[in-house]
Amino acid sequence: MGLFYTQPKLQVPAREADGSWVFFGGAFKTFFISGDKHHFTSRQIFTPNNPYTGNGRASIATPPYHTHLYQTETFDVKSGTLAYCIDGKEGTLEAGQKVQIPPLRPHTFWNGSATENLDVHITVRGGDNPGFDETFVHNFYGYLSSQTMQGLAPNPFQMLLFMYSADVILMDIPLGLGSWANLIAGKLIGQNLLGMSAEYKEFSDESE
Repeated sequence: MGLFYTQPKLQVPAREADGSWVFFGGAFKTFFISGDKHHFTSRQIFTPNNPYTGNGRASIATPPYHTHLYQTETFDVKSGTLAYCIDGKEGTLEAGQKVQIPPLRPHTFWNGSATENLDVHITVRGGDNPGFDETFVHNFYGYLSSQTMQGLAPNPFQMLLFMYSADVILMDIPLGLGSWANLIAGKLIGQNLLGMSAEYKEFSDESE
């Protein structure tokens, strides 16, 4: 750790027999589908009627409004309703529908149903630095879930370091300064000064 920061104790995510990683007390699950140096596909299940994944766009587990520097992202809805915001425009996808989002296109998504699970396969593909992979998903959601379930706010330097590691740029940072925030707050301050990491053993396959 760095000179001025002590990481709170991290909770190890639950693991189920079907291979899923379980976050937010069971409200959100992820499954590894496939991956190589060119792509990564995960299955993600968001349950309704809870504050973590069932509160629309305001849900804690809803990804921040962001872009990918290098990767194209595809949402393939298996069941339920996926609500999205792409380029500032909201819409929905139902089971059997897909949308492909190229690099540098702002977007986010959430469970659009108050009664059904959202079951979606998410694929990211392309770019010289894949970044957004299983390690990122487990660490980002593992850390966010751990802090949330302990009643703690996520550290912004840590969250920006995760973004830096995955080449993900937050669009809610004013004046288009998301890349600089990742570099300065995430990499230089979070990692180099405070001693934070983009990967924690609690969120790895060896944590069991």
